[in-house]
Amino acid sequence: MPIGKYRGITLQRELVNVIERYINSHPEMGYKSLADFATDAIREKCEQLKILTPMPEQPVLEHFNISEHGVRILDRTLANRTSRGRIIDVYFRPDNAWCEHCQSTDCRHVEFALNIPKVRKIIIKKGWEISKKIKET
Repeated sequence: MPIGKYRGITLQRELVNVIERYINSHPEMGYKSLADFATDAIREKCEQLKILTPMPEQPVLEHFNISEHGVRILDRTLANRTSRGRIIDVYFRPDNAWCEHCQSTDCRHVEFALNIPKVRKIIIKKGWEISKKIKET
């Protein structure tokens, strides 16, 4: 019985050579080693075969932090190999909300922020004009 968190496997040299050439010629894929590639490939195959318990699907947008000045939103559509998403700041003003990422007052981040219950309460309590942009529930 192996001791520790990891266990090795043996692969055919010809397959290893092909994979290593691929990794070296495609740095944009984010694989740093044969082990990274093999782990990713094995995990994907296990998911196809339904061997692994599927992770619950996480929402695309999730509020991360809220204050009277704005909200921080985790946008998982902006994920990459090193990050699970990007934190987007949306700032509140009496007449509008401003998305720092989109440089806009009218984007999905602003719409999402304005419809977080805690944010709705803050804006409505202040009586700001921006409350007209809040969707009715």
